Order: sequence, then C-alpha cells, then structure tokens
Amino acid sequence: MGLVTALSRKQQRLTRPIAHYTLGAWILLTLTILIPLLYGIYISLLNINLASFLPPQFVGLKNYHTALIAPETWSTLKLTVLLMMMGMTIQIPLGIVLALALHQQLRGTRIFRSILITPMLLTPVAVGLTFRFMFDTDLGIINWFLGRFGIEGVNWLGAQFSGLVAIVIVDSWQSIPFVMLLVLAALSAIPVSLFEAANVDGASGRQIFRNIMLPLITPTILVIVMIKVMDFLKLFDTIFMLTRGGPGNATTTIGLWTYKTGFQFLELSRAAALGVIILIITFPVYLLWRKSTKVQR
Repeated sequence: MGLVTALSRKQQRLTRPIAHYTLGAWILLTLTILIPLLYGIYISLLNINLASFLPPQFVGLKNYHTALIAPETWSTLKLTVLLMMMGMTIQIPLGIVLALALHQQLRGTRIFRSILITPMLLTPVAVGLTFRFMFDTDLGIINWFLGRFGIEGVNWLGAQFSGLVAIVIVDSWQSIPFVMLLVLAALSAIPVSLFEAANVDGASGRQIFRNIMLPLITPTILVIVMIKVMDFLKLFDTIFMLTRGGPGNATTTIGLWTYKTGFQFLELSRAAALGVIILIITFPVYLLWRKSTKVQR
C-alpha cells in the first residue's frame, strides 16, 4: 500500500509541471473563446436593440424563435450550403492534386511551394478588394482578358449565379494552398517502405494512390472538410468586400446575414442568437469527424 502511495505521489510530481505549462494556454482560451461565447449566449437571451433607448430585458428563447421562423435565415442558409458545395468540389480535389505533384519532389518544388502558399498570407479583406476591381464590368482585367478572345464581358457581381462563381473563385484562390499543405503533410507522414513495397509488386501510380495514399490521408481530408464547413458558415469578409451580399440578398450567406442583423438592422440580440445557431449547426460536424477518425483508427 505504501509503495502504491509513493508511486502515485511520484506520478503527481511528474505531471504537475505539465499542468503548469498548459495553464497559460487555458487562460488564453478562456479569455478569447469561452468568455465571449458565454457572453454571446447571454446577449441572445435579452432584447438588445441599438436603435432603442429602452433598457434590455430578459426574453428567453424569443430571439431564437424569431430567427428560426424568419425566411431570410433559411434562404441564406441554403445559399451557404450551395456555396459550400461549390467551393469544396473545387478546393479539395485541386488541393490534393497539387499536394501529389509537390510530393514527387521534382526540381523547383520548394520554389513552387513558396509561390503557391502566398495567397494564404494575404488578408481576405485585401484579397476581396483586389478581386472586386478585377471583376469590375467595365474596367476589370478579367472582362478585358475575355474580350481579347471575343467573349462578351460578364457582370460578375451584378447577378446571383455569377456573383457566387466570383466568391468561389476568390475563396478557392486562398483556400486551395491550405488544403494542399495539409494533404502534403499527410503524404509526407506515410512510410516510404509502403511505396517501395508497392513498386516491387508492380503497382501502378493509380493503384498506389487508391490503395495506399487515399486511405491514409482520409482522416486529414475529413479534418479539411470540417474546417471548410465552419469557414463557409462564418464566411463574411470576402463576400462583404466583393458583393456586400447583393444584389439584394442574392449572395448573402448566413454569416453575412448575422452581420446585417446586428449592425445594419441593429438587432444585436437576434444577431447573437443567429451566431449561437451557427455554432449549434457546426457541432454535429465536429462529432461526425471525431467518430470517423475513431473508426479509422
């Protein structure tokens, strides 16, 4: 009994420094995530309107009910899902292709890798503003380039479909390098002996990818899907700089609608309720990812 107690005390002494090292991270997470989250939930239970001078009152779940029965909430959510499907259909396959190309370690791979990750280093606001000028109907370089081939200029930001295409192009330009880096890291973690054994057995490149690479990078792809789902649900800055959600609400996503509710219509509590709803929507995605990674193990 005394030996067990001594071992337990020794284990506590060994693990105590680890707790001390992570204390700062927990404090930072509490200040930057937990407290704002709890305060947002608290605001969503009140009736704060920045245009009113009346003191806020507790209204319970009324803001959630109002947000859920509003047709704008569901229309913007459907648009967000459509944008999400369009974006991930382009970004994930292209990111995997670029990662496979860089994984070959050909000449100039390091230079191309540095060039390809450049869009990640730019702020979405700056990128959105730059592409807004490029997509301009009269003076934009994209319509000028199309005109050189006899193609009539497109009103990129003046219609719903073309506006969504423009948003997907801009978001993909910034997101594909992120997908590429994560997939490249997953490919680099695969033991070289597996590829050597496959080459000895005479497997083709397609067979190596389908039977070795793809199963081993699937957990990473699931992480990418989870991150991109959350990114599209809260996508704001790129759309705001490109289309402002217009024309009308034709390109307004659920994230941008939350901003409009809070800072254009001044319904701060209703906007907080929408933010909590977005959080609730993303939580099952996280649970599915956790379950799938456990199955993979």
